[in-house]
Amino acid sequence: MKEVPKSAWQRSRAMVGLAAKVASKEVGSRLRNLAASSESKTVQTLAARVEQAKLLAESLGRMKGALMKAGQLLSIDAGDLLPPEVTEVLAKLQSEAEPVDFAALREVVLADLGPEKLARFEGLGGVAAASASIGQVYRAHVDGAPVAVKIQYPGVAESIDSDLGLLEKLGQSMVALSGRKVDLGDFVNELRQVLHYEADYVRERGFIERFAAGLAHDPRFVVPATYPELSSKRVLTMSWEEGVRLGEWLRGAHSRETRTALGKAVLDAFVLELFTLGVVQTDPNFANFLVRESDSGPRLVLLDFGASVEFDAAFRTGYAKLLRAMASGDDARIIAEGIAFALLDARESAESKALFARMLATSVEPFAPHRQPFSFSDAGYTTRLRAAGEQLSRSLKYSPPPKRLIFLHRKLGGIFQLLKRLDVALDLTPYWDAMTGA
Repeated sequence: MKEVPKSAWQRSRAMVGLAAKVASKEVGSRLRNLAASSESKTVQTLAARVEQAKLLAESLGRMKGALMKAGQLLSIDAGDLLPPEVTEVLAKLQSEAEPVDFAALREVVLADLGPEKLARFEGLGGVAAASASIGQVYRAHVDGAPVAVKIQYPGVAESIDSDLGLLEKLGQSMVALSGRKVDLGDFVNELRQVLHYEADYVRERGFIERFAAGLAHDPRFVVPATYPELSSKRVLTMSWEEGVRLGEWLRGAHSRETRTALGKAVLDAFVLELFTLGVVQTDPNFANFLVRESDSGPRLVLLDFGASVEFDAAFRTGYAKLLRAMASGDDARIIAEGIAFALLDARESAESKALFARMLATSVEPFAPHRQPFSFSDAGYTTRLRAAGEQLSRSLKYSPPPKRLIFLHRKLGGIFQLLKRLDVALDLTPYWDAMTGA
């Protein structure tokens, strides 16, 4: 166990060192490939990518905070784009991050809650039950009841702005090398806001209680109960909930009926979040979910609400209008709505606008009536969408990542990956009707 680097200087030095190591691996790989056969080049390139991924996972896992979160997002967003060997290494940042010694976290509890409340936790300490980018979770007991105590790493909240400043500079320099004129400022500000959300456990507790009330009518979902008197901005105490980690559950053998039931539950939860509650838990990390078996089918245990983002009625109305345009097949309509919704910069070329329309039209193919029930293991759809996205990305010069949709679509991307892993085919008509107001 190691301490989290706290000062901006320490974290900046670590990032510079990491960048140098990754670059060194890349240079070494290219030099070896100069004299290698075509088959050998492929093997060596993959080996270099795995080594680079290991460096990223180990270094960002130690850094915690915004830098570790960036690595987590990379492992999720990569989806099918990276070799499975690389994705597997980066995925460790989602659930197997290097833990921080409890002594440092005990001081956080003591400072926030005081000695009397600290004494109410029976068995608090030892090995963390989970280690994440913002804090660690411990199992303890309060008045004989099992509880989960999430404790924030010291100094992580204060390092968010400096971490993202460094990431923005590095990212902007990479964009400049590609010849694009994209300003990453809005995107980084959106990321900054969500990370500050995640570091505010008072805010998270409020959303736990809001989700618990909103999902109370549906037995398929389990939301922990909170302990307000034993919580603060850096300490969050909840009921301990049993279940199998989603990633582990997916590796097991389950009937198609069970897998389909879980897939429907995930989609139902998303539609309820966005269009009824007006708030979406936007982090699709599998470590945020447990599965609990029951006689009536699988139950989904929701664990982490730090990345919850609210979407007001105007946004939801505009989003539904955009979806209807995407399904129309009318390029001019798709482009106009894309510009109005700040997804596309009006200065882009006619070719880029056409590619934009093509990608958005492709993205809603799963909802087309003739595709029902849609099979999420359809490799052809994934290939077409990936190709359309890559073409569009190469052609854009002015459009930054869509800050209004980046976290919402990250959640949707995570849901798609989960449904693909479940290997299910679902009739998506009811979900399309709910999202578009049809």
